[in-house]
Amino acid sequence: MVLPGDKLSTSEELLLGEGTFEEDGIIRATRVGKYVVDEKQRMATVKPATSIPVVLKKGDIVLAEVRMMRSSMVIANVIHVIGEKRSISGDKNGTLRVSEIANGYIKDPADVFSIGDILRAKVTQVKPNIQLNTKDKNMGVIKALCGKCRNMLIKKDQILECENCGNKEKRLTAIDFGTYNPNDL
Repeated sequence: MVLPGDKLSTSEELLLGEGTFEEDGIIRATRVGKYVVDEKQRMATVKPATSIPVVLKKGDIVLAEVRMMRSSMVIANVIHVIGEKRSISGDKNGTLRVSEIANGYIKDPADVFSIGDILRAKVTQVKPNIQLNTKDKNMGVIKALCGKCRNMLIKKDQILECENCGNKEKRLTAIDFGTYNPNDL
């Protein structure tokens, strides 16, 4: 990743490509992006770091990080739309009401989620605010950290356990907790 003005190469080594300029024999970046060398053409280029952002819509499957909990809801920051390689535009704060967490009765969201959990959820509403749902077996926590030592929790039977300190915690996990493929995200 390079920033505008970063030195990339010399004009003796490579040709100028998209996203670059020459200054006193030095090829520099004109934008934030990924520095790439086209070996065939011996050309320096900088591919843009951002593209047109994704606009959330009803039905999107997203990853969200639990940021705050109340007795009747979870506030989560939507961090990624599954299947998209672009950033999200607009509001990213989603609400997961206790009635939308599971098909069964959940008294308190703190019984099944913890701050910092990464969960997979479905967007059920975008305007006037983002509403999420984790009722499907593919939805729920996909990554969780130990509440005591902050190491990764491992799923053992229906409980999550920390291999570092032995702490055991309960979560509403997605069916693929701990085995999801990041390339599928």
